[in-house]
Amino acid sequence: MLAGAGLLVVVIAAFLGYAHYRANRFLTELPAKLGADIRQETNSFTYSQSMGGKTIYTIHAAKALQHKNGKYTLHDVGIVVYGRKSDRADRIYGSEFEYDPKEGVAQAMGEVQLDLQAPAPEGSEAQRKYAAGGSGTQDSRMIHVRTSGLVFMQKLGVAATDQAIEFQFNGMTGHAMGADYDSDTGVVVLHSNVEVKGVEQGQPVMLTASRAELDRPNKQTVLTQAKYVRGGTGEEAEAGRAVIHMRDDGSAERLDAEGAVTLSDGHGGTVGAPRGEVLLNAKSQPKSAVLSGGLRYVSNEKMRQARGEAAEAKAIFSGDGRLQHVSMTGGVNLHEQVRTTDAATARWSTRNLTASALDLSLTPNRNGKPQLQLAKTIGNAHLSVTNPEKSKSGKSAGTSSDLSADVLTAHFAPLNGGAPQLSVVNGAGHTVLRQVNSSGAVNTSSGDAVEAHFKPTGSRGGTSANEIASAVQEGNVVLTQTSAKQPGKQDKATAARAVYDGASQKLTLTGDVQLTDGQSVLWASRVVMAQATGDAEADGEVKASYRLSENNGEPVHVLASRAVVKQASGVATFYGAAGASARLWQGSSQVEAPEIEFDRKEKELIAQGSGQGTTTQVRTVLMSGGATPGKSELVRVLSRKLTYSDAARRAEFTGGVEVVSKDGRMTGQQAVIDLAAAAKNSATPRQKSASNSAKTSRQAGFMGGEVERIVASGHIEINQPGRRATGEKVVYTAKDGTFVMTGTATAPPKVVDDLRGTVTGASLRFRTGDESIVVSNESPNGTAGKQRVRTETHVRKD
Repeated sequence: MLAGAGLLVVVIAAFLGYAHYRANRFLTELPAKLGADIRQETNSFTYSQSMGGKTIYTIHAAKALQHKNGKYTLHDVGIVVYGRKSDRADRIYGSEFEYDPKEGVAQAMGEVQLDLQAPAPEGSEAQRKYAAGGSGTQDSRMIHVRTSGLVFMQKLGVAATDQAIEFQFNGMTGHAMGADYDSDTGVVVLHSNVEVKGVEQGQPVMLTASRAELDRPNKQTVLTQAKYVRGGTGEEAEAGRAVIHMRDDGSAERLDAEGAVTLSDGHGGTVGAPRGEVLLNAKSQPKSAVLSGGLRYVSNEKMRQARGEAAEAKAIFSGDGRLQHVSMTGGVNLHEQVRTTDAATARWSTRNLTASALDLSLTPNRNGKPQLQLAKTIGNAHLSVTNPEKSKSGKSAGTSSDLSADVLTAHFAPLNGGAPQLSVVNGAGHTVLRQVNSSGAVNTSSGDAVEAHFKPTGSRGGTSANEIASAVQEGNVVLTQTSAKQPGKQDKATAARAVYDGASQKLTLTGDVQLTDGQSVLWASRVVMAQATGDAEADGEVKASYRLSENNGEPVHVLASRAVVKQASGVATFYGAAGASARLWQGSSQVEAPEIEFDRKEKELIAQGSGQGTTTQVRTVLMSGGATPGKSELVRVLSRKLTYSDAARRAEFTGGVEVVSKDGRMTGQQAVIDLAAAAKNSATPRQKSASNSAKTSRQAGFMGGEVERIVASGHIEINQPGRRATGEKVVYTAKDGTFVMTGTATAPPKVVDDLRGTVTGASLRFRTGDESIVVSNESPNGTAGKQRVRTETHVRKD
């Protein structure tokens, strides 16, 4: 029993000891559980720090709990940061902060908000109003920020967080991940994933960046890998680094960008450059912009594709931020191709423009979008337009136009309310217009000034033609034409003014016009040329000169009032004015007629008269006589028509003929004159005598040979001094000056001599200057005639 009682005492003692231990421990931990480590509690807490007599920041809390370790728990906290210059009043506030005065660190225990204000003079109304305000104070200059996990480091003057951030500014909202705030400088840095959204001019906009830095004292914001998107229009802007310079009211004043600066118009057009600068108005709308360092332009649409490049570009905007003017300098090169449909088989019309500088003027379209109105190039300007077409055979063919000048000004006009089309181009200074037609012929013209009107794209039944409709070139105009069939042959023209009509493909030249092809020259007051064929019509004091052979000394000359030239056949028809004749001559030989058709290839001529009277007849002058120039005489022929072949050396006169020479006057219905064959001068200059050289010169040219033989028929009448002969046919031989006259059975030839009477017969032979007449009863073919010889002799009366 004693042992049991002892054991019971031990157990009771153990329980009593454990109970004492538990009670002692509870009493030891109770002060901590009851807040016994709190040294001081106050319902209002304010702490300020000054430097140089200026308050840098102030911490205010509605309630503060000071712990034994010297730290504070602050409730309903507001921190106002004035900066070292006291030029702003930024506010940080939250529900609970832990503040360590020793380390100078205040850490938010939950959500925290910041109101960041643009710098303002110390003591200003804006600063006082904000400093006295509370959470949610409204100010257009203010940036509202919401985040968590914020730590404010008093010694560094930096507030930082690695948590998500939301902010608002001037109607814009945004978010980012992580931020730093320097209370000394007022600089705010958003670490990553920066995104800002809002509405500008009724359109949603968004700005993104991989990093953002807001330097409010210097009034600028720096964005890294920035991108701006205007949602309603699709307009975009990107840059590796962008610096936004702000005004005092917080609006953007200037934007500097560098590193792959890219602008997109929302319609497939993109401009890129290494650097860019934009000036903004008070509404943050662009006033001007500069892209430098070598810009590139690309546009890719279904109906239009374009690309361009230049060293620098400057843009001017209207008061409402619309693009008005663009100036590009340094190696400007623009290439564009357009088509009328997006079908796979649709052909593209291309335009290429190069110049030292380019100015673009734009105007709003009916939707308010800027569209091209005028383009002006300066310095070595060159515009080329190529238009693919289909030939009648179905094969691909095309035309092209190239226009260059010191200054080119292009005017654009919308087609049926659509995109602007090239309308008019003006050129000044050393202008050159080059056109290639569908057959491959090349026409080039140069002058002091030019104005070209273009057909708009799709104006010809759905084709993609964008070719020249008309053009006017003035001042020292020089034109050349090269045929595709004869690449080595080149025709040239000069004039004071040239007018091209695309519908008829005709070129009108005026003012001292001169045409030449290397073998001929034509002068006129006005010439109309068909570019497709090379044919020409000239009028107004027409003059022409033809060199028919390289060995010919003197060319063929023509004077006329009007001329029609056929390029392919080489035939030129010359016309005289009313009451006057055209005139053709070489050396002493010449032809005058109302109409002269000259074939320089075949060396043939047809001259015709018209109407009644001698003034409308053909007048021809040929050489006749001995071998020496001193004995040569002229033979003049008057007829209704002349046909001459230089190959046959024969001139045929019809429609009534009159021949006048040293041997008298002869009339008839028609006549054929044979000229001496063209001399072949193979002698050396030392072997030629003066007389032989002169003779060769006379005989070598067109119609230049002397008259050898004349055969006239149809009511022939010959009048010589003191003698008159009639018949139906006469053959004249120039070498001996002999006439052989024949007639018919009913109308035999007859010679009437004033002194010796009348002689008739089948054939009469007589010579100029010889009183004798040989009468024959035989016909010219040698057969005996039935006509008797009859002689009537006048007896002199004493």
